[in-house]
Amino acid sequence: MSSESPVSALRAIFSRTFIAISLINMFGMIGYYAIFVICTRYVADGFGASQATAGLATGIVVIGCLVGRFFTGSIIRTVGYRRILSIGVLFFLLMNVAYFFAHALWQMFLVRFISGAAMGVIGTATGTYVATIVPREFHGRGIAYFSMSTALALCFGPFIGIALLDRLGYNGIFSIASALSAVSLALLWFVIDVTPAIDRSQPKKRITLDDFIDRRLIPFSLFVGVVCLTWGNVQALLADYAKTYDVVAAASSFFLLYALASLLTRPITGKIYDAHGPAILIYPCLILMIAGLLCLAWHAGSMAVLAAGILVGLGFGNFQSVAQVSGISLVPRERFAQATSTFFIFFDLGIGLAPYLSGFLVAPLGYAGIFALNALVVALTIPLYWYVWTYRRPKAKEGGVELPLNR
Repeated sequence: MSSESPVSALRAIFSRTFIAISLINMFGMIGYYAIFVICTRYVADGFGASQATAGLATGIVVIGCLVGRFFTGSIIRTVGYRRILSIGVLFFLLMNVAYFFAHALWQMFLVRFISGAAMGVIGTATGTYVATIVPREFHGRGIAYFSMSTALALCFGPFIGIALLDRLGYNGIFSIASALSAVSLALLWFVIDVTPAIDRSQPKKRITLDDFIDRRLIPFSLFVGVVCLTWGNVQALLADYAKTYDVVAAASSFFLLYALASLLTRPITGKIYDAHGPAILIYPCLILMIAGLLCLAWHAGSMAVLAAGILVGLGFGNFQSVAQVSGISLVPRERFAQATSTFFIFFDLGIGLAPYLSGFLVAPLGYAGIFALNALVVALTIPLYWYVWTYRRPKAKEGGVELPLNR
């Protein structure tokens, strides 16, 4: 545990670049999630697609994220952190504008895929930035503070999509996403490039899988991906769940309460992580997620939905940041980009598969039944986490010295 004062920790974390990339991440993800929660309905209404096809159109954006993250982890040091982030932001802006011109189903799938790839580039670049510019002894708090940008996006993005759709229409949502992307592009002015120098005296070696991902993190990241399946269903199905059970107003506040719960607790959990490691936090997070999903499965009215928002915010809201810093803690600094890429590939894969798989389960199980099944899945990840963290955890070394994980 660091002996630095809280003021010194905040000064070390909140640099100009840290603030700028946090805002870029937040504005991008607000647009991303605003479109994500309406996409299934938009494709079904606008293109006459089946529920499964509409779910695939929603989820394919995450497949694009996987591709973007996979290649970004390999080229980010060669291309440069700031340049690769600029490319991602520019393409994300172009794809948000392209929704206005996608009039065929194949065009919609293409726009969704490229939009996801751009978001994958942005996410990997900003995550690598944070891991690089925040001192290792403050990683728990630094990533917790950075993750607040995602928490706010998870609040405002779905709120814009669910609450404002009837008033603004689909084109209004696309316009908001495009405007936010333009603001992100302007914020790049405040980002300083911190790409580590590359030793060009070393002979070039053949490109391998290790240039793209860190295979040591696959067992842990697989556990994260399974948990994210359940969160992906919450994102993709909550709007239709709300309409089915007549709790639209409560569902609009679900993500607000989610954000408040995670925002208020992330600085605390970040400090706990820096002192004691992730295990003391991961188990309570999973249990809180189970409780929140069971509230949705109960479908007992607006109060149950609001309670679910708080519980899932405390659970998954903190799980996301704790799991991310856990993954980074397992590798040395020169592997941060590959570690970030590996973590988010499985993170996005879980969220992306969720709406497609749930498209086949709505008819036999109903929305409440799907959330009950998700609660069971999270319960099964508790022993999975114990096994992975106890027996499949790599040991990070820097300069030949094993880093203190204490975790």
